[in-house]
Amino acid sequence: MMDTVIGWFAQIDTFLEWLSTIAAVVIFFVTVLATLAHRTYWAAMLYAGQCDVALANPNFSNPDLGKLDLRDRTFDGEKTQFERYEWYVARLVYVLDGAMRLAPFQQWRAVARTQLANHKHYLASEYYAKQDYLKHYSGRMRRLIQQQRTA
Repeated sequence: MMDTVIGWFAQIDTFLEWLSTIAAVVIFFVTVLATLAHRTYWAAMLYAGQCDVALANPNFSNPDLGKLDLRDRTFDGEKTQFERYEWYVARLVYVLDGAMRLAPFQQWRAVARTQLANHKHYLASEYYAKQDYLKHYSGRMRRLIQQQRTA
């Protein structure tokens, strides 16, 4: 009888070990999924903030709505507007770079390609190349910007 009880406790012990292992694996996966969701949330919030800036500055989000003159460094004939446009593009690039870093498995690269294409004239210019801004960004973002030069 005692052997049966000991055997029964051994089986319960084995079962509990398996159960705790399964629980640890489940907790690990839930933690990973929660982390990815958190990162995706912050990437989306970054981009939503940039969308607010774009709504407030439609002429910068779509430079075809204005006149960008890289030779004279003016936007709609004004040097201060050109400065604002440069800061707009810098902010856009940093936000997209950050979103791609936060949520690398999302479609942020496609979003970045689309958004950067709106600024191809500026990003592909010799003026932009001389500013040496590329070193500020990740390798992925540098490649996307360089693609604008060849597109």
